[in-house]
Amino acid sequence: MPEQLKDIKGVLYIFDWGTFLFFLFLAVILAALIYFLFKLFRKWRQHRKVGEKEKIIPERPCNEIALESLMKINPEEYFEKKKIKEFYFEITDIVREFLGSNYHIDTLDKTSLEIIEKLERIERDYNKVKNLDRYFSDCDLVKFAKLRPGLAEMKQRKADSENIIKECWKKV
Repeated sequence: MPEQLKDIKGVLYIFDWGTFLFFLFLAVILAALIYFLFKLFRKWRQHRKVGEKEKIIPERPCNEIALESLMKINPEEYFEKKKIKEFYFEITDIVREFLGSNYHIDTLDKTSLEIIEKLERIERDYNKVKNLDRYFSDCDLVKFAKLRPGLAEMKQRKADSENIIKECWKKV
């Protein structure tokens, strides 16, 4: 049997320099538009962040904020409600936030040992670092071990927190 002949398929497209240059021109215009919109968006975002940073910066020194927060905490209430661990977590969080603001280090997601190691590099007064180490060790025993202090010890720990803030405060 003879082979059947098939029709020739139509030509899809013929390369034309004019069309090519037109699409190239459109691509360049589109790229330039995207570039300028991106720069405008980034400038707007930076301007917005600057406004947020101005709001975040406290108007008062970090030692005043920390001492005020400590004054709001009453150890007798925590002792009566048997929330001793919560009391120790709150006072150490206040001290951690103060140390972070005062020494410009990240303290909230660090362990007590990591904080002490960072402070040893920054603080030149050995006694301050030693007192902080003792303070964090004593608080960690209550927070993470089964140690249950009395009311007098809780009041003393609050006083120790205040003393740490007063001793470590440095005017920048």
